[in-house]
Formats: sequence, structure tokens, C-alpha cells
Amino acid sequence: MESVPLKLPANLNLNTGTRKAAGDLVNDLVSPHRKGLLLAMALNLVVGISVTFQNLLPKFIMDDALLKEGLDLEQRRQRLFLFALLYVFVGIVLRAGVWHGSLRIFGRIRERCVSRLRSRFFNHVNRLCISFHNRHNSGELFSYLFGSPLTHVQQYYSLLALMLPHEVVSLTLTLVFLGSWDLLLTGVILISICVHFLVQIRARLLIREIQHDFQKTEAKVSGKVADMLRGHRAMKLYAVEESADRDFGRELDIIHDKSYWREIRSHLQQIKQESVLYIGYASLSILAGWRFLGGHITEGQLTAYLTSYIALQGPLRTFFQLALLRGSSQASLERMAALLTTESSTPDPETGVADVPLRGEIVFDHVTFGYGEEPVLSDVSLTIPFGQKVALVGPSGAGKSTIAQLILRLYDPQQGRILFNGIDIRSFSGSALRRRFGVVPQDPYMFNCSIRDNLTLVDPDADDAKLREVCEQANAWEFIEDLPQGLDTMLGEGGCTVSGGQRQRLAIARALLMEPSFFVFDEATSALDTLSEERIRDAMSRVTEGRTALFIAHRLASVENCDRILVLENGRITQDGSYAELAAAPGMFRDLLRTQNVR
Repeated sequence: MESVPLKLPANLNLNTGTRKAAGDLVNDLVSPHRKGLLLAMALNLVVGISVTFQNLLPKFIMDDALLKEGLDLEQRRQRLFLFALLYVFVGIVLRAGVWHGSLRIFGRIRERCVSRLRSRFFNHVNRLCISFHNRHNSGELFSYLFGSPLTHVQQYYSLLALMLPHEVVSLTLTLVFLGSWDLLLTGVILISICVHFLVQIRARLLIREIQHDFQKTEAKVSGKVADMLRGHRAMKLYAVEESADRDFGRELDIIHDKSYWREIRSHLQQIKQESVLYIGYASLSILAGWRFLGGHITEGQLTAYLTSYIALQGPLRTFFQLALLRGSSQASLERMAALLTTESSTPDPETGVADVPLRGEIVFDHVTFGYGEEPVLSDVSLTIPFGQKVALVGPSGAGKSTIAQLILRLYDPQQGRILFNGIDIRSFSGSALRRRFGVVPQDPYMFNCSIRDNLTLVDPDADDAKLREVCEQANAWEFIEDLPQGLDTMLGEGGCTVSGGQRQRLAIARALLMEPSFFVFDEATSALDTLSEERIRDAMSRVTEGRTALFIAHRLASVENCDRILVLENGRITQDGSYAELAAAPGMFRDLLRTQNVR
């Protein structure tokens, strides 16, 4: 498929690695909201000043109210009451109120950034090539949109913007005031903080590795579990529920072990942090008592040192949480950035995008293609004039569906070229090219919504009259009008509420709604009963009049009326002719025909 027109920063260099790509991604998301973020952080500075006042207030209560010389009891009560009122005002108005205002600003910015990131991620992944989706399961990709990776990013940046500014201010101002009273005691606190940061740096590196490992496992397990849920019908048909339960149990055990050890190893890092704090508090208590007994500090200052040290654990805990989350957040961002900077194997041309003609011949010019090292098609050359009905037949793995996928530009040939009305299809936008084709696969996917929504997926403006017209052409209206809710009938997951033949007819109607000039029918009748097959074949015959149609089939009776039949063997076209011509000539087609007639 085509590449995505993402608005990533112009200076994004994919060769500098995913870490820089992650940084550029964050900068691109945040840059439109810089003013709002600065305002939220400025309000947080006010919160930091308020926290500092509350941390140091015990000193002033002790020295300037309770123990102040020259004051009578009433004066002490008045000052104590004043300090209490001031504490409440600062706590409610300047701390809680201002912080709430900051939260409202940042919360709006955060949700906008998350929505933009989700939208960008979905749009990019939705437009990447089939090869990409073959390498990444849907469970893994879903986890990036609504799972733990994005949650870790949100938590980290919420702490960074909402907590860090006022924690830094309160820590700094508190240390300045404490330092003005006694440098020795303040030095003990600073040493404790420095040791804390050293331990924290080491912890962050370890936690980042832990999170990388856990997220890889989580994505893998999520994909497997999602696959089990999608395949519930097959599990019931083959009566393998118990086996699925055991498989799910094994996946749970894997996540259980990974999650348990992630928590244990992370907590060990937290214990190291707390040990530094406990040792620091014990040292401070001894030294503060010694300085007080020596007359170097007052009772209020002694109280302020001990209460401030406890209060400063709040900022230190925030720093530690940031260190913990930074590892998982960085890991998540790097993985998302790696996917967002993944290039399609079928990119749209950057300049000179050609308009896709409404009609024209299709030419394969010495095309070679393989999904791996071995080629599936080898030096294939063919021309399909406009309006011709062409069937591709041959044994499984011969390259029939590959030809259709190359025409649709789901893949690009590794050698040679494919021309559409004389123009290399690499010159077209992939989606614009595919809009010229109505595709009906063997097992068409129906979304868990109404018939109307499934049809209007390709044309949101189609009215009921148009929907009825295409459904009648596809022989689908006969069963739709019998449904109690008609076009508003819900189809269930994968279209489970209608039969296989009905899904095929709805797929043809959906393709017709695109008003295509070309049709591709990939084994459209292979899994149907005789009556359903007749109805589908009748619909296909009607809708392909005046259009180019490509039929991929194993049942040779279904391609008897085609203008031309191509027989593929081992990635090469070995026969080319009408049904009658090939049936009369020795070769693969006649061998297949005899085999099916015997059956």
C-alpha cells in the first residue's frame, strides 16, 4: 500500500536511531501547545512556593508563636490562629486551587496529544503495506493504541509536567532556607539527595531494560490471545476448546511470570532508594540534636529540619517514579516511533503522481516476484485488454492470487514492471489505483455493524435507492428485504449472522458501489453450495458487462464463459486460450478438467 503523509519533523533522520525518532515525535506532538504547557508549569511554580511555605511553617509556629519570648498567652494564641489561617489559605487557594487550574490546562493538552498520536499511528499503520501487517499481528498493534505502552507515556509526561515543576521549586527553596540556618545539616540532606540520584540513574537503566523485555512479551501474547478470540468459530468447529484453554493458560503463565519479576525487580530498586532516605534521616536526627544542644539552631529550626526532611521525600518519590516511568515510557515511545517511521514496501511516488485512467489495458512486462527468497512468479509477461474476462487457473501456490495482488499494488514486483494504460503503476497512488477495482475475495470481511454501514464504507454518501440498486445487481436484495430491519440489520463480528453466500453477494454489492472499471474475483464461489454459487455466478456475469474482470478459480466450470483462461504452473504462464481451446489441447488445463469431471 501507499506510504503515509505524516507530518513528522523535517529534520527527522531515521538513521540516527529510534531514540532520536522518539524525541522528535514528542517534540512534534507538543510544539503546538507550548504556550499552554508553559502556563501550566508557571502555575506549578506557585504551587511549589506554597509547598515550601507549608514545609517551613513549623519553624515559625515554634519560634514566633509558641516559644517567642515577651508574648503573653493571648498573643501566642492570636499568632497561632493567624498561622493556622495562613496555612489553610495557602493550602486551599495557592496550592490546591492553582494546582487544579494547572491540571485542567495540562489535561486538555495531554488528551489532544494522545488523540493526535493515536490518529497518526492508526493512519500510518492502516496505510502500510501488506508485508508490514504480515510481520505484526493485530493484537500487538492494538496495544500501541489503547494498551500499556501509551499508558506508560501518559503517566510519565503527566508527572513530568504536573508534579516535577513544583517539586523542584519546593525542594530548591526549602534547601535554600535550611542552608541559611545551618550549612552542616543542610549538607547532610544534600548528600542524601545526591546519593539518591546516583542510585536512581542506575535504577532507570535497569528498569528500561525490564520494560523493553516485558512489552515485547506483552505484545506477543496479546497477538496470540486476540487470534484465539477471532478464531472462536474454528475452535468450536474442531472441538478444541480445551486445547485453547490450555494454550491461553500457558500465555497467562508467561505474562504472570514477566509481570511478577518486573514488579519484583522494580521494587528492589525502590528499596535501594528508601534505604538512602532512612540512613539520611537517622544521620540528620543525630546531627540536628547535637547542633541544638550546642546552641547552633533553635527549637523551631530543629523541628523544621526534621519535618522538612520527611516532606522532601515527596519530591524524591516523584523523582523516583519519573525514573521508573521514564524507562517504560522511553521504551514505548521508541517502539511507536520505530513503527511510525517504518516505510511502506509499496510507497506512493513523492512527486509526479499520475492520475489513474478510468479504463485501459493491463500489461505485465517480464515480472518476477517472491514473498521470500524463492520467486512465486518468474518472468511473467501478459497483456489484458480492457473489457476482457480473464480466468487464472492452476494448482495451489502457482501464483494466481499473487498476480491479482500485484495488479492491486499490494506488492510491487522485484523485477520487471506492470503497466496500466501504458503507465507504470508505481506512478499511481496505491489507494487511487485500488479505487478503480472492485474486489470480491473468497472470504469477504464484514464489519460488526449494519448492512448499510458495511456497504457505505466505500461510499458514505450513497442513499437507500443507490444501495438497493447495487444490491439488486448483486442478487442480495432478495434476502435483505426479508430481514426484519432490512439494511439496518446488524451483521455481527465477521458477518456471522448471514450465510457465506449472502456475504459474497454483499461483497459484490459493496464492490459495485465503488463504480469500478475492473473486477477481481478471488475464489468467490469456491466455498459455496450449488444454489448459492449459481446466484453468485449470475451476479458476476451481470456486473462485469463492459468491465475488465479477473477470475481466480479452482473450479473450472465457474470460468467456462470467460473470454480467456491463463494456466499457471510454478510461477509461469504455461497455457493461454479459451475454455474450448484449452480443453481440446494437451496440458495442465485438460488434466485438471479430467480430474474435476471424475470427481
